[in-house]
Amino acid sequence: MSAVNLRHLEAFLAIIEARSISRAAVQIGVAQSVLSRQLSAFERELGCPLFRRTGRGVVATEAALRLAPRLRRSLEDMREATLAAAQDGAQPSGDVRIGMMPAVARPLASALVRRIARTHPRIRLHFLEAFTGHLHDGLLAGSVDLAIVNRYASRASHGEISLGRVDSLVVGPADSPHLRRPDISFREMSDLPFVLPSRPNGLRPILEQAERQAGISLRIAVESDSLSVIKELARRAGLYTVLSHHAVWEELASGQLSAARLIKPGIERSISMVVTGNERNSPAIRVVAREIRRLVTTELLPGVWARPRGL
Repeated sequence: MSAVNLRHLEAFLAIIEARSISRAAVQIGVAQSVLSRQLSAFERELGCPLFRRTGRGVVATEAALRLAPRLRRSLEDMREATLAAAQDGAQPSGDVRIGMMPAVARPLASALVRRIARTHPRIRLHFLEAFTGHLHDGLLAGSVDLAIVNRYASRASHGEISLGRVDSLVVGPADSPHLRRPDISFREMSDLPFVLPSRPNGLRPILEQAERQAGISLRIAVESDSLSVIKELARRAGLYTVLSHHAVWEELASGQLSAARLIKPGIERSISMVVTGNERNSPAIRVVAREIRRLVTTELLPGVWARPRGL
C-alpha cells in the first residue's frame, strides 16, 4: 500500500464518529464533496469499503470498526509527539501554505521570505499563486492555510482580516492619450478596447454594475485569466484593463505602462487575509499572519499597494 495521506485518516475518523459525511464535513470545516473524495481515496488505498451508504447516513463496515481505534491511538500519539517537539524549541516551526493573488505576490512574497528567515527560521513557507475563487477552493480543501484575496464589498467578510483598501486604475499603453490626467471617468472608457479576466472573477459583475450606472457598454476585445498576459497586452497590443496599483507598480515606475484612477463611479478594493478555521491555533500560522499584516502596513500599503492621489 502507498503512503497514507494524513488528511484521509482524519476524514475517516470524522465520518465514523459523526455517522454522516455531511455532518462530518461541517464539524471539521471542509466541503462535503472534498470529504467524500478523501474517503474514496482512502478506500482505494486500503482496497476495501469502509462504509455502507444508507438513507440516514453511513454505517461503518467491520473493517472500519477494527481500524478506527488503532488510528485514533496513532493520531493522538503523533499529535503529542509533535506538540512536545514544538514546545522543546524556542520558536514556532512547521510548514505554512500561503495563497496569494498574482497582483500581490510581488513584492509581498520576497519581503515575507526575508523577514521570516530572519525572525523565525524554523518556519518554512509554501506559496500558491491564483485568483480569489481558486484560493477559496484551496482553503476549503485544506491545501492552503491562509490566503490574500480581493474583496469589492464595503468591508471584509466575517472572519477575514482587512489589510487595506486601494483604488482601481485604468491601465493602458505608456503613451496613451486617454491616461494623461490623474483620473478617468467610467463614461470615458466606452471607446477603449479592454482585456479583462473572465467570469467568475469578482471584477466582472462590479464592472457590469458600473456600466449600467454610467449607461455605457465596455468593449471587451480579449479575456485572459493570466495577469502577465493582461499586462503584456496592455503594454504591446494597445489594450486597456482595470487593475490595482500593486499589480502594476513596477511597470508604472519604469514607464512601461500608464494609468489613471477610475472615478464616477470609482471601484475600491479591499485586500483581505483569510485563515482556515481548523488551523487557527497553529503558532507558525499565527506568526506568518502577523508578519504579513506588519509588512503590508509599514512597507507595502504606503507606496506599493496604494497609489498616491493625484499621481
